[in-house]
Amino acid sequence: MQFSQDPEPVLKHPLNSTWTLFYFINDKSGNFNWQESQAVVASFNTVEDFWALFNHIENASKLKIGFDYSLFKNGILPAWEDSGNTGGGKWTLNTSRHQRFTDLDNYWLELIMMMVGENEEEYVNNVITGAVVSLRMKQDRVCLWCAPTKKPEAILKAGKAMKRCMGIPPNTTIDYTVHSNKSTSRNSSLRSLYSL
Repeated sequence: MQFSQDPEPVLKHPLNSTWTLFYFINDKSGNFNWQESQAVVASFNTVEDFWALFNHIENASKLKIGFDYSLFKNGILPAWEDSGNTGGGKWTLNTSRHQRFTDLDNYWLELIMMMVGENEEEYVNNVITGAVVSLRMKQDRVCLWCAPTKKPEAILKAGKAMKRCMGIPPNTTIDYTVHSNKSTSRNSSLRSLYSL
């Protein structure tokens, strides 16, 4: 009887940060609790584990209406009340429901690859806390969340990186809103601090 040799160990390529994927379950039962509705899917800190995860979950375009995927740096929840997000804001791209099956999955994948790769300038990478893709009845949203900072150029560069990596056409605008504005009304139209 001949025994095979042990396979070579798989070499994994570490990421600079650990990331956690959340799945927002839209509970319409009346007992709604935002944080309890955020189910942790998995955390990863290598390129290989990133691809293993994203090759085995549903595409964003196949989520149910009212559901989200959120990908955040480890230890930061996808909530504006989280200390990593309080006082920060988010860049938002609104897409029509007609773009759901043509552009949404690519936009989401390109954004999260840019984010986890952390290939921007360090102060830009440090301001990025996470990203969210949301499916809604009339339009979908892809958002890049930013931590509070005293360097507005970091927020602007994060927005420019988002537009560039996602291949957003020049005539399409993304808007930056501050999270603290969300406390006044969850559904009201928020005033943009920046637009690109």
